[in-house]
Amino acid sequence: MPNADVVVVGGGIIGTPVALELQRRGYAVIIVEPDAIGAGTAGGSAGYIAWDDIFPIPNPSVVADLPRMLLDKRGSLVIRPSYLPHMAGWGLRFLAAARPSQVQHAMAALVSLKRFADEALFDLARHAGAQRYLVRETVFHVCRTSKTLQQAVRDLEIVSRAGITGEVINGSQLLASEPALGQGLAGAIAIANAVRCTNPGAFGASLAQHFIAHDGMTHTARATTIESDTNGWLVRTGVPGETLRAGRVVLAAGVWSRPILAALGYRIPLESARGYHLMLPDPGIMPQRILRFDLEHFVATPMEEGLRLAGTVEFAGVNAPPSNYRADMLFDIARDYLPALNRNGAVRWMGHRPSLPDSLPIIAQLRRHPGIVVATGHERRGLTECGITARCVADLIEQKTPPVDLTPFGIERF
Repeated sequence: MPNADVVVVGGGIIGTPVALELQRRGYAVIIVEPDAIGAGTAGGSAGYIAWDDIFPIPNPSVVADLPRMLLDKRGSLVIRPSYLPHMAGWGLRFLAAARPSQVQHAMAALVSLKRFADEALFDLARHAGAQRYLVRETVFHVCRTSKTLQQAVRDLEIVSRAGITGEVINGSQLLASEPALGQGLAGAIAIANAVRCTNPGAFGASLAQHFIAHDGMTHTARATTIESDTNGWLVRTGVPGETLRAGRVVLAAGVWSRPILAALGYRIPLESARGYHLMLPDPGIMPQRILRFDLEHFVATPMEEGLRLAGTVEFAGVNAPPSNYRADMLFDIARDYLPALNRNGAVRWMGHRPSLPDSLPIIAQLRRHPGIVVATGHERRGLTECGITARCVADLIEQKTPPVDLTPFGIERF
């Protein structure tokens, strides 16, 4: 197998930008990935580059609402009963992360990433010739009830302190801007300067094409272990005797990073937060922008291929088959807001988003294994944070000080 300066394990929306950034800095890079490199799970995402998404999932209100959510088949967060025993440790850490002091800590950490994320993402897109897939627009957080709108107003006050601008619009203003919506909605929060990715899969493919066109190397396999070598590191795959050698390794394999880290002696509570979408190629109506439905926590995104309904979190592990119901229910809920919606030719999708119980990613140099950098656990924010994560990882590889204080994203917190 060819040697490289850096082996990047994982070719999704984190690993591919990392490889591009290292390539841009003059390193010879190999991406090891069992599937096509590029967007990975993010190819099926909502395409919402959400600068205002600074709220970790664990918080006191979610904890108080967990019993209802877990018993509601249409809830935004569910755990398959058969998988509950596997979630015990993760769940205890989730509860600890929901303490008010920890929530504030997590929000401050997410804001620190967001501060650089916009510029870094657009720089990455320009470098790879993929900027045509990123559209700036005002996003509507649609609220069905006055109670939901009141909570959204409180959230707006918080994100405003982080420099994110938005305004409250009433129901009549909302319908005037988006006539496809139904009657009787309380209003919305209009978040300015948000970004929509019109085709996350094609965006990731453009990154991959640029990497390969500039002598980037790829190897189609699933990495299984990372071992020390006299001159650096050996990355082994499932093929007996097959190894890749490099002076440095970046582990960005999403939820599949967990067993590799376990073999190195790091026990991290990384789970698959399974996300679903329903793609409507002929929706009958098309909103002019991203609509986020705040009560149900999911998104309708106009894309090149149609209208994508995306959202929900399901914990069931990486091996359980998809639940068609989780995708189909998105249409039923969306039609409560968009009554003329049509599902002819609808296509279901499910993907594995790497989730840690405090909603923060790991972006860290392994202290006991100098030369290995980990970047995983970005949850639903991978597309949003890929550019700044790539810069931080490349700085760690070069032993430079990253633009973001990475202390909150260390692996030692577990």
